[in-house]
Amino acid sequence: MNLGIIEPYSSGFLEVVPEGEGSDYWQIAAIHINGEAFCPSPRLYRSQQAALALAAQIYDWIADREQEISDGDCYCSKLKLSVWHQPKVS
Repeated sequence: MNLGIIEPYSSGFLEVVPEGEGSDYWQIAAIHINGEAFCPSPRLYRSQQAALALAAQIYDWIADREQEISDGDCYCSKLKLSVWHQPKVS
């Protein structure tokens, strides 16, 4: 049973999960930066590598705009997806 992949990236990490048990399709669960989680709009990718590659692009995009989206959600027209911020639980 594959529960997903957490891969270190820059100063955070990328989290991808399979669509379901035995599935070849993957989803990006979250991008973690500085202890904060950012979740992109749900989308399926044909491989783990494709999901991780796009997650890295999203990470870089968020890192450049973290102040802009720290209070809610934002649309990335370049990657054609929405990203929302999951604040830390205190």
